[in-house]
Amino acid sequence: MTRKIPVLIAGGGPVGLMLAAELGWRGIPNLLVERDPPEERLNFSRILQISVRSMELLRRMGISERVRNWGFPADHPLDNVFVTSLTGYQLGRFKMYTLGADVEDPFSPEHQWHCPQVVLDPILQQAAAAFPATEIRYRTRLAAFTQDGDGVRATLEDSVTGARESVEADYLVGCDGFTGMVRKQLGIGMHGTEFIDHSLNIEFRVDNLAQYHDKGDAGRYICIGPEGTWGTCMVVDGKGLWRILMYGDTDTLSPSDVDQVIRRLAGRDFPFEVVSCVPWSRRSLLADRFRQGRVFLAGDAAHVHPPNGGFGMNTGIGDASDLGWKLEGVLRGWADPALLDSYEAERIPVCRRVIDEAMKELERLRGGARDLRAIGDATAEGEALRREIGARLNQEFSGSRVWHRWGIHLGAVYDPSPIVVPDGTTRPIDDTYDYVPQARPGSRAPHFWLRPGASALDLFGRNHVLLRFGETAPDGAALADAARSRGMPLDIHTIDDAAAAALYGKKLVLVRPDGYVAWRGDTVPDPHAIIDRVRGASQSKLH
Repeated sequence: MTRKIPVLIAGGGPVGLMLAAELGWRGIPNLLVERDPPEERLNFSRILQISVRSMELLRRMGISERVRNWGFPADHPLDNVFVTSLTGYQLGRFKMYTLGADVEDPFSPEHQWHCPQVVLDPILQQAAAAFPATEIRYRTRLAAFTQDGDGVRATLEDSVTGARESVEADYLVGCDGFTGMVRKQLGIGMHGTEFIDHSLNIEFRVDNLAQYHDKGDAGRYICIGPEGTWGTCMVVDGKGLWRILMYGDTDTLSPSDVDQVIRRLAGRDFPFEVVSCVPWSRRSLLADRFRQGRVFLAGDAAHVHPPNGGFGMNTGIGDASDLGWKLEGVLRGWADPALLDSYEAERIPVCRRVIDEAMKELERLRGGARDLRAIGDATAEGEALRREIGARLNQEFSGSRVWHRWGIHLGAVYDPSPIVVPDGTTRPIDDTYDYVPQARPGSRAPHFWLRPGASALDLFGRNHVLLRFGETAPDGAALADAARSRGMPLDIHTIDDAAAAALYGKKLVLVRPDGYVAWRGDTVPDPHAIIDRVRGASQSKLH
């Protein structure tokens, strides 16, 4: 007998696991299949930084606390230090927070966090599997699929025994990465730069690296040589595991060269153990479409770019959040199927914005064309060059705005969007560094404290939410009645806070389950039109 499931997810990386957790949290039955065993993904740390926005999304499901407390030393500094080598010259040091400090993000109840993927994946797996609606099957691959207007028929294959089974799903989501089969079978192309260069990630373990150099502990050492920036060395677990990410083409490096790379980083010989060496290729590509029929793409299956800035997985987490609540709405029947069209309409511009920034970050770190042959020389020429480079680094990298990219993570807007009601205000100039909180429709609803430990963001997630600012605001009954007539869940909260009312700008603000503003106004001119627009049932131009 063919098994039936509302949502089939292909790919068990962080984006697939996040979507499985999102759907499970919402009570939507889903099946995630992953070809490899779970321990296969624990061989290499991959991503290291969890963005403030990802932490907000994890917070809704009670996962952010586990990410914060996974075991990274609370007193380990995360400073960024530019060097010729660890025993060579320091060109610049840029202070960062330490995770144990009492750090409060001014724009969020959360904060960006240091957590390698080898830690994050098991946290997401455990969280997703804890929801009765979610089933995770490792050592199982998606072998083939077809679709029509009624659903998706998929063939699953046991990676160990080769046994096959058939599954019918309402929707399939490909979270199977750049090389995955879902996008390829759909025939969806990608545009951008197919190949930038070959790179190498080297992980090594050493007992107290700081004892072998004079630069002090840091989160990242950026190494600049005669050829420019050739690598960054990043702390992984704070207990002796480090990762070197190389720049410039590494295709000619042999395994025996890896030891020399590590010694070049240090500027000396010292005892270490090579844990892993993973070759990969830099690309900068965006899928032509994120959807075809009942099949969707998310994460690296839809967009790939250099890891500079730490945007990649975090953007995929945003994909999962956006798609999760929309699938729930359609599957539960309160949303029109056209709501799913907005996934592609909203996410493609956001992902293009992220790709552009990652490429800018790559070029900024490389530093452009400059003769740096004297960078490590103990000469007057070398000293003058280091002063020049240090001044440039101080200009480009100093200040928290460079290392806390609030603009890129919190400032993304869905404008235009078929499910957002514009209010006639002008879209602000996009700033990918700084962030100015604002509740213009299509923007992330701003954070403010309801009480100690409770953020306004904690009100969002399950359903659409209508915020009433002040007791004199309209009671919201018209919108509530319109939502009820369409079967759309709507929660109403009255906020008696003058500063919050000024921040949100209108007496009534309708916030989507993903925490983005869908509509705002001082009166409700046409409640049914508003509700239909935000649930995907109307394309009318409401103002």
